[in-house]
Amino acid sequence: MNRPLRTPQPADPQVKAPSRLEVVAARRARPGQLRRVGLRVVLVLLGGLFAVGLLQAVVTQAQGRIDQLDRQIDEAVSLDRELRLRRAELLSPARLASEARDRLGMVPPATVNYLDPATPPAP
Repeated sequence: MNRPLRTPQPADPQVKAPSRLEVVAARRARPGQLRRVGLRVVLVLLGGLFAVGLLQAVVTQAQGRIDQLDRQIDEAVSLDRELRLRRAELLSPARLASEARDRLGMVPPATVNYLDPATPPAP
């Protein structure tokens, strides 16, 4: 299985292989190419400017919505404060006592009897 390696044979100087190499002259940009490249650059710049303007319009719309929501939040917080104050006024002991006395006709008792929790009630 081990074969000796073949050494490359020198090319016969009499037989010329066709060369794939060729001399190429420097290409100059044609005026039409420059115009097309310039047009593409201008179109890309205009597209970028359009995109920036579009994004700014979207941001402005979103900011308007955020401002509207902030106003609604401020109004809701103000209403919440007013309602909490009104609730505290309605639940105040002095107001409850006056309502019980004036509207319901309740009167305070003459004497108050306290129960002693340590002694069991009589059967």
